[in-house]
Amino acid sequence: MIQLDFLFVYEHKVRELENLCLMKYELDRRGYRTKIVYIDDAKNALADNPVYHARVLCTMACYDNYTLFWHTKHFVKFEKVIDLQWENIVYAKDEQREDAYKNYWGIGKDVVHVSWGEQNVNRLLYAAHLDKRKVKLTGHVGMDFLREPLNRYYLSRQELFEKYNIPMDRKVVLFASPYYGDCLTEEYIAGMCRAFGDDWPEYYKFMCDSQKIVLEWFEAICRKHPDIIVIFRPHPGHPSRMAYQLAEKCSKFRIISGESVKQWIVTCDKVYTGNSSVVVEAFFAKKMCQLLFPLPTTPGFELKLITDSKKLVTYDEFYESVFAEKEIFPTPERSIEEIYLIDWDTPNYIKFADMAEEVLKDNYYRLTKKQLIAYKEYGRAESLMRLFISLKPLYSMYLALLRNPKLKWPFLERQRKIRAESERRAIEIESQHAHELTSEEEIDSIINRIRYALEEKE
Repeated sequence: MIQLDFLFVYEHKVRELENLCLMKYELDRRGYRTKIVYIDDAKNALADNPVYHARVLCTMACYDNYTLFWHTKHFVKFEKVIDLQWENIVYAKDEQREDAYKNYWGIGKDVVHVSWGEQNVNRLLYAAHLDKRKVKLTGHVGMDFLREPLNRYYLSRQELFEKYNIPMDRKVVLFASPYYGDCLTEEYIAGMCRAFGDDWPEYYKFMCDSQKIVLEWFEAICRKHPDIIVIFRPHPGHPSRMAYQLAEKCSKFRIISGESVKQWIVTCDKVYTGNSSVVVEAFFAKKMCQLLFPLPTTPGFELKLITDSKKLVTYDEFYESVFAEKEIFPTPERSIEEIYLIDWDTPNYIKFADMAEEVLKDNYYRLTKKQLIAYKEYGRAESLMRLFISLKPLYSMYLALLRNPKLKWPFLERQRKIRAESERRAIEIESQHAHELTSEEEIDSIINRIRYALEEKE
């Protein structure tokens, strides 16, 4: 078993990996043992016993028992949990609703939660009723990449455009899609309804209808102005059938998921989004960003961040914006400051590392044995299997029998089929999300770029 101080588990590579590498860089610099792994890594998913022993597990989210079990499966043993809460911002209708999905249940009530700003702190204290000591205001680590000297981390315009074969002399417009694509299954939609209410399909219809109109706007721009290239960034994990159809018939419309959205924000000439926190990333990058809202948002689903923002609602407004030399930033700074800590003196990754050290060293944050058992919510059959696995000599004998192809006992044959199906499913899940996988080489490369940005002199 690999011994670690901090284990980071991520879901979406483009959303989380760079940020985790920055956290890892600082904690490594302070002498701690750290590692980053993908949540659906097949090898880890199939592990009967812990692969890692982490004193502190850092998760993408920890809403409830299921969320934590999804992160840990059987491959990690841990004592404490920090919820990085990469989905810090919630729909307006869930801000004060005590029974909202993201207001935490089960083990979610007991772990430490990172908060980007005061608004989320208030939600966690007064709507979710969490322990004040377990709500940590650190700001959003990702915003550190958008300020000096870390902004040197990114590829230059020339380097980025050469990598993606984009002519240097073109005007490049970024659209960071806030839409959940248009390919959601009924099963996925049903899950979103359970989490966010029976009116979520209305919001999904709003996204699909809005996306259709916005893509028509971009198509018109591309056809009328051959010198413009549009970079379409899908919402993480949600491809768009309509966007791919447009890309097939219009070469100036490019769908690119590679690199982080921040890389494209700092490089492109114009930035557009919708009901999304991307506008905040543009703010910290000191880059103009406009919000496209051809249709009114489904009541209750508009982010509070966006409520007081200026929106572009017609094609003419959008067209004028593309060519405008001077524009007013659409979201007031006061709206941003409510949700994102603004501190130009101390980087957020330093605040995070200080907090992580506190959690590591203070037994107040240690989960009890009861809590560590209860969150798994095993059925009777699974409980018996886990007990069997814990009897190591007996379990080792069972595995030896299982691996002997000459033994055709009915019980062993059934177990082989069960294990083969589990392996097939784990590999299938991993292959479906191959774009989310990382490697030690990629992580080292990112950290070396971070090190260069922070440590090398001009």
